[in-house]
Amino acid sequence: MSEIPDNFYCTSMKALVLNETRDKFLVCKKETGVWVLPGGKLDYGELPQNGLRREIMEEMGIDATHIADNPSYFITGQTLRTKTWVANVVYETTLPHLDFTPSDECLEIRFINKDSAADLFLFPAVTTLLQQFDPTNHQQ
Repeated sequence: MSEIPDNFYCTSMKALVLNETRDKFLVCKKETGVWVLPGGKLDYGELPQNGLRREIMEEMGIDATHIADNPSYFITGQTLRTKTWVANVVYETTLPHLDFTPSDECLEIRFINKDSAADLFLFPAVTTLLQQFDPTNHQQ
């Protein structure tokens, strides 16, 4: 296996799905037990919104009704297992419902904020988003 350059970041599109009161956001529990934002890696040449829509469909079996034109957050960090650097580009996303089809990437869902996430095993990007998340910036 070749060495990954020290300036390489994997680009990952993530969904910021807010609850009705817009003070919590959705996370998915993976088969590994870690809680993540819905979404995943952007394929070469793919538009960010198309990649996010594809990933949500693959993980949850739901077709997003709206994905913002511009990202709400940009979070960098390392993965848990491989320590690969990831640039997470987070777009506010609307889903038509929460009746998802479980997969190994999304066994369970819940809405969280700083107060409700203390007992969860969170992916580092989710921890960072919790620190940065400001519900007053996401008012309709």
